[in-house]
Amino acid sequence: MASFATEALRKVSLVGQHRTAVVVGGTLGIGAAIARHLAKLGCSRIVIFGRNEARGEAVLEDLHRISSKADGFVAEFVKGELSDSQSMRTAADNLQKAGGIDYLVMCQKGLPTGTINENADGYDTPFAVQAISRFTLAYLLTKRGALASGASVISIAAQGQTLDDLSVDDLSLKGRLSTGSQTTMFLNQSKRDSCVLDAFHEELNIRYPQYRYFHLSPGLVSSEQFDVNKFPGIMKYAVWFGQRLIGTTPDKYALLPVYLLTAAPASSERYFDSKLKPKRIGKWAADPENREKLWKKLVSIIGENEGQVSAPVEVWAQSEGGVTAG
Repeated sequence: MASFATEALRKVSLVGQHRTAVVVGGTLGIGAAIARHLAKLGCSRIVIFGRNEARGEAVLEDLHRISSKADGFVAEFVKGELSDSQSMRTAADNLQKAGGIDYLVMCQKGLPTGTINENADGYDTPFAVQAISRFTLAYLLTKRGALASGASVISIAAQGQTLDDLSVDDLSLKGRLSTGSQTTMFLNQSKRDSCVLDAFHEELNIRYPQYRYFHLSPGLVSSEQFDVNKFPGIMKYAVWFGQRLIGTTPDKYALLPVYLLTAAPASSERYFDSKLKPKRIGKWAADPENREKLWKKLVSIIGENEGQVSAPVEVWAQSEGGVTAG
């Protein structure tokens, strides 16, 4: 699947470059696999964000074991939630302390359910995790100057779909709940997520060209908690068959985003399919008016005032035994 990435990464070393990576949703699946690959390449500091402390500590042990940079390697776990605006802002506050973030990788999962489960803000919780939290972290860490010069931000979630009549005043799709089946609602939620993700990534790339904001589709990847029974109706059978036909493992897929971060030639491409082939954003997200309305809505949801992005924060300091956070 990723032979070109494997070959290119053999020539990559991050040792001595003092790179900091933050991996959101990094306690299992694709996120944990990306962290492992970065550790092998010599990334100096890796921060894992997730809900499960035991899984987080297990990932840290793996990172220390496989790191190619024995002296001064730092691996940290930050525990937190991303289910509502308050928890998202708290997460951004805690991750901001890392400072000088070179790679912000977001793999948090909010799989559509075909139903609506409201969070404290009145939005569908899976949508909040899948889309709103990605905007919140990317936007706040950018605006507050927590990204290093030339940093890259990667979201791994469904890309390129469109829901042409999506309204920013009904992002939870409550108006569609009574029309159609649970499977239809599931599909609409998936399209909605893709629209929102594509749209704000495009705006981030336009508004903050000093950084790179990528949106990648993972395709079918079997993580430790992958469960086809979470899909409604006959979709579970289609996913089960597709997983066995074209599915892959987290470690194999993770080579692609790591390649994009560390080895890929400079390019203006920001959106990719599961094979890392460039892909356009969906029709709804391609409309500047839709993006502007969505941007204002998302900023209002997280209760943040617009403002200029701050200068990158540099918090590295030399200490005995290697490089640590200052």
